[in-house]
Parts: sequence; C-alpha cells; structure tokens
Amino acid sequence: MIVLKLNKDNRRRFTVKSIVTAGIVIAVVVISAFSISNSDKLLFLENNPVAEVFLDLGRYTNDAVDGVSEFVGDIMHFRRNANKVRELTKENEKLKQEITDMKSDESKVESFKKLEKALNYVHGDDRMRQVSASIVGKNDGDWYQSFVIDAGADSGIKKDSIVINGNGVVGIVYSVSNRYSKAISLVDSRASVSFKIQGKEDDKGVITTSSTVGKSDLTDVNKLLQGYLFDSNSKVKKGDKIVTSGLGLYPENLPIGKVTKVINDKSKSMKLIKVRPFVDFKKLNDVMVIPPRKIE
Repeated sequence: MIVLKLNKDNRRRFTVKSIVTAGIVIAVVVISAFSISNSDKLLFLENNPVAEVFLDLGRYTNDAVDGVSEFVGDIMHFRRNANKVRELTKENEKLKQEITDMKSDESKVESFKKLEKALNYVHGDDRMRQVSASIVGKNDGDWYQSFVIDAGADSGIKKDSIVINGNGVVGIVYSVSNRYSKAISLVDSRASVSFKIQGKEDDKGVITTSSTVGKSDLTDVNKLLQGYLFDSNSKVKKGDKIVTSGLGLYPENLPIGKVTKVINDKSKSMKLIKVRPFVDFKKLNDVMVIPPRKIE
C-alpha cells in the first residue's frame, strides 16, 4: 500500500476542493436521476443541459478554489519566510554581541598585560600598595591633560600619588574623594617632574610644559614635553632616553620619554630639550596608582 503524506497547506486545499466537488457531483446525480425518472429513454449526463451547466460551474468553481488555495498557500509561505527572517535577524544580532564581547575581553586582556608591565617600574613595598584603576572622565580636547579615575581613598589612594601605565609616567593625583580621584598628566605644567638622562646619572633636569612651549608645539607629539638641564654643559643629545631622577615626589627610574631636540639658549645659559613621551596622552584607559616617594 502506498501512503501519501500531505503537509498542512495541501491538506487544507484538498479538504476545500473535496467539499465543493462532492457538492457538485451530488447535485448532478440528483438532477440526472430526476431527468431519467421523467423520460422514457436514458439521458446521458453529457447530453443533459442542466448537468452541463453544473459541470461547467464545477470547473469554474474548481479553478477558483485552486486560485484561492494557491493565494492562501502563498500567504502562509510568506509568513513562514518572515518568521525565518526574524529568527535570522535575532541570531545575527546575537552573533554581533558575542563578537563585541570577545573584542572587549581581548581589550581587557591587552590592558591587563600593559598594567602588568608597569609593575616592572614598581619596587619594594610599593608593589603591595599599588592600585589599578580606569579613567572615567577627562578634560575637553584631544590630550589627557586632566582626568578622573574610578578609585579613591577607599582604595588607599592619597593626594600626590603617582599615576603610571605600562609605558611610563602618566601624572600625579591632586584631589581625592572616597571612590574617585582627580589627576593631571605631564602635559599639564603643574605636573613637572625631575629627570635624569638614562646612563648619565649626573645629567639631571626638570620636565615641564612651560609657557615657552608654543601652541604649535603642543600639536606635535615630538615636542609635547619640554625641559631643561641643570648643567648647561650637559652632553645630552637627540635620541637620549630620560627617566625620573628620584628627586621630589616621583620614584626613581620611571620612564618619561625620548629627547627629540636639544636647544642651547645662550641668553639664559640654559640647555633646553624637547621630548616625545612614551605614554600616549591621546589614548589613556587603564592606569596604576602608586604611593609618592617619601621625602625626609
């Protein structure tokens, strides 16, 4: 035995057509029987004008039923496709979110690695007192001149704490609340820091973004920081690396930047330098805060 399996649409179409066809057949049979009972000779259905009318009507009705069935089937097919589109759209949005989450996780891992690198600049008890934080606010403009971090007194941060990241010195904390702290970066002249030339312990000076640095300099990262050496006869040269000297609040040997230009100011008997900082002051996210150097 052969069993035919029909889907829902075909079953609906078959049921409607069956009912209409059955009605037409019954009508034809009744009319034909009535005609035969009132005639002496046998009348065939095809010669019965009334039956032909009903047969024609049946053909037209059948065609109409086929058309309606196809129309209803198209609507059902459209609805199924629309549902599929909605499901695919939801899956697509879910995949996009998963990709975003993955990128965010990768970014966090990368940030963690950079902060881990900052531990190389922290020694002794300061390692136990370091606090990791994220920047949650900043000043207007491109450079991070002043900013807010999401850690404060509750985390052990105090005024004059030093802010660093995996590339070196970022700045210094100047205001602390329970959960937040405000800091200024080396781009701000208030965050001036004493430095030394790496490998030349006697060549020391001060890095400060002073009024002698023009606005055009501040648009050039290679001229962002300016400083001067205490000894005007210093042998400092372009390409030298500078680190914190250990004088003042900043712990010793924190990376600051690389000398990009040396200027001999004969009128003031000073040797000036312009410095490209190791820290990117346009892209600051996560930082580490360490205690300031103890000044006896």
